[in-house]
Amino acid sequence: MKRKYWAIAALVLAAAVVCLVLLRPWAHPASGVRVLVDGKELTSASVSPEKTEDLRVYLTLDGKELASLPFSEAHTVRVLQENGDENTLQLTGTSVRMEHANCEGQDCVKMEEVTRDNIETRVMFGMIICLPHRLSVEVR
Repeated sequence: MKRKYWAIAALVLAAAVVCLVLLRPWAHPASGVRVLVDGKELTSASVSPEKTEDLRVYLTLDGKELASLPFSEAHTVRVLQENGDENTLQLTGTSVRMEHANCEGQDCVKMEEVTRDNIETRVMFGMIICLPHRLSVEVR
């Protein structure tokens, strides 16, 4: 029964994200957005070739993919937007968490980390979402 309520909560949050994107004037996320992986600017969307047997971490802004990283590698990822919005993700090789965000609510920072063991049982499954910055992180 609890799982049903968590699924409903996840759907409501996903609907809120969709509404936020649709009601906002469209701006291409590539303009004015910098993604730094371990301090170096990301020049392509994928950090290493995709392996079908491993999980990946996908970063999207306004529904457009910014980056795809291997879950099993350790990285510090910073997403810097032209308007001053900033998020920092920590990938440890066994987990992913939002380490820092300069938004007011800090809900994304307070979300539980995503691990292989909890990806099916977390409230948001494999997702971490920063609604004010329109940034989502998904492990799949």
